[in-house]
Amino acid sequence: MTAKAPLVSVIIPAWNLWDLTRGCLESLHEHTPGGVLEVIVVDNGSTDATASDLEPLGRSLLGDLFRAVRLPENKGFAVASNLGAAQARADRLLFLNNDTLATPCWLPPLLRALDDDARLGAVGPLLLYPDTDRVQHCGIAFTPSLSTEHLYANFPATHPAVAARRPLQAITGAAMLMKRTVFTDCGGFHEGYLNGSEDLELCWRIRERGLKVACVAESRVYHLESRTPGRRDHDAANAARLNRRCSGCFGPDLHKLARRDGFELALTPWLETYLTLPPTREAELLATHADFEPGRCWQALQADPLWQSGYELLAGFLERHDRYLEASGVRLLHCYFFPSLPGYRRLALVAAQAGNPDLAGQAARKIEHVTGLLEDPEPLVRKARGLARWARRAGEREVGALYEGWLTDLGLPLEGDEPDAPNGPDGMDE
Repeated sequence: MTAKAPLVSVIIPAWNLWDLTRGCLESLHEHTPGGVLEVIVVDNGSTDATASDLEPLGRSLLGDLFRAVRLPENKGFAVASNLGAAQARADRLLFLNNDTLATPCWLPPLLRALDDDARLGAVGPLLLYPDTDRVQHCGIAFTPSLSTEHLYANFPATHPAVAARRPLQAITGAAMLMKRTVFTDCGGFHEGYLNGSEDLELCWRIRERGLKVACVAESRVYHLESRTPGRRDHDAANAARLNRRCSGCFGPDLHKLARRDGFELALTPWLETYLTLPPTREAELLATHADFEPGRCWQALQADPLWQSGYELLAGFLERHDRYLEASGVRLLHCYFFPSLPGYRRLALVAAQAGNPDLAGQAARKIEHVTGLLEDPEPLVRKARGLARWARRAGEREVGALYEGWLTDLGLPLEGDEPDAPNGPDGMDE
């Protein structure tokens, strides 16, 4: 008599960082009923304790439902994931980063979502930062220039926009569940990428077959986010490959997704996109808090994390009372949501006053990077003109007005001989 097949096969590529892999396995064991999961860890030639401790720990937690597959060298996420999928026994495959931590009842909402909607090709959980319970990922959005962003990153997990179902073009491969038949039909992860963009192409292959991808916010997993050394080393090459293989497969949607939830798109002087509240809502909140009270202000920022004036009010209060550690946290959020040179300069100062040289250094490096971009504005002007003309021809009036306004603020005409944009994804920020 053969053993009953597990419900889900979890495939975890790993390369060193044993403490993270151990925590991931322990969380799966703690928060998943026994016998439901088969866990396959594909070790990409680790040289730390992974090599010696992986098999004993996995067996002690999961028994025969655990397997360790060891590669002689680091072949990357795609190769390891495909190898694990080829050895999996379950009809559903969950690809999971080793820097994740499962939470109670994380799996049933994902399974229900796939079972309840035959049009769903792949689903992922709401990924949260473990130290703040703020959003790390609830879907991937594409800016007008087709760079990628994690939608509503750093929003409180309880915000209504986070839980809303929405049309998505892609979700992250850090935690992605699908049926084996879908994965096989799409050809798996393309192995030409090296730790980046393979999940974007897979999402396109899924949608190419008339299926959808979705984030299921009822399922929550903590993600420590890209702790592998050298994770970003191949971003440019991965983006170029994605553009060659999937040119025209993705379109700008950040402005559309934001509009559905009552937000607006804005541009920095260096053409970075960010989201804002409508001016009427910003003014309404400011009037409501005319009699400032820090606790009420913080609560308001949980409900309206894009209330720009609220961060200034709260950080200023904390600084006046020498509460620099708390103020630096507020300033950090402010800079994340509303990037600006004055904001970065203030963050650097307050972080230094708080005794946080790492944060002050991060702010200083951001200042240096942005200053460099602004010293040579011609590439920015060419980009803005190309995007404005593309938006006008594509009927994207909102996007066109954004870039035309940026040019107008500089006293520049729309006309120029720059190529139109967008051409292809700039790469995934994961």
